[in-house]
Amino acid sequence: MPDVRQDRIQRALNEQKRKELEEKYGARFSFNDADAPPEIIGEWLQTVEEFERRFQAAGKTTVRAYAGNPPAPPPSSIPAGRMLSELRRLLDHLSAHAIAVHFDRTVPASEAYRFIVEELFTMEIDDVHLEGMTHNFVYGDFHPDDGACASMFAGRFLHSLFCRDVESCMQRIDGAELSTPSGRRIAREEFRQAIERFVSSVAVFTGSDVTERECTVERRHATVKFALSWSGLEAGTLRPLHASGIATVDLRRDGLAWNVTRIDCPGWSGPG
Repeated sequence: MPDVRQDRIQRALNEQKRKELEEKYGARFSFNDADAPPEIIGEWLQTVEEFERRFQAAGKTTVRAYAGNPPAPPPSSIPAGRMLSELRRLLDHLSAHAIAVHFDRTVPASEAYRFIVEELFTMEIDDVHLEGMTHNFVYGDFHPDDGACASMFAGRFLHSLFCRDVESCMQRIDGAELSTPSGRRIAREEFRQAIERFVSSVAVFTGSDVTERECTVERRHATVKFALSWSGLEAGTLRPLHASGIATVDLRRDGLAWNVTRIDCPGWSGPG
């Protein structure tokens, strides 16, 4: 049996420490006592305090210096046959110094190596070293793949549509350039009403399959085509429904996001 009195004391100490961290560092916590045993929460709060203390006292340094200034010959000096081994050596060295580099798409070893030594190494980071803490960097954050991003956002819109999630669909549309498949400009509310009419006309979607076929990007605009099929039951009659063909989704970039401006979908052509 756990010591109830000791638990009560630990919870009181945790609450005191939480308030202290909020007042001193502006920290905000969303946990409650049911999340973990009080002694575990106490240890976690001590870790948070140690991080905040070191963070405030830390200066800035470069990624290269943080990693101990590893030898990194210029990319142009490395023969093609040695590039992959040099890249692996460098990644292993960074990992040993709590730095992880992630590549969210396939890039040549020469480009991955160049990215690390010419771009990542010059970045400034907080000179904070804590056991278990790792600095993570993603290649795509520095070199976004517009086609992949546009396809991802278009796919998410279709996923939300066939999940009957109108609000998620509306979060993924572009209010400034919305139009019908024929090109007529429309307002957000008309687009919402078209989505609501479509999902309410289907009692239940029994299946959907979406496969990307093509994506073209021109500056801030993209068009993604999918091979799409879906099935369901008609509202009211429960008559089986099925549609298949090519879905076309137009999008416009807004910062890091891509928002839908037009859709033409088998079985639903968006706003009329």
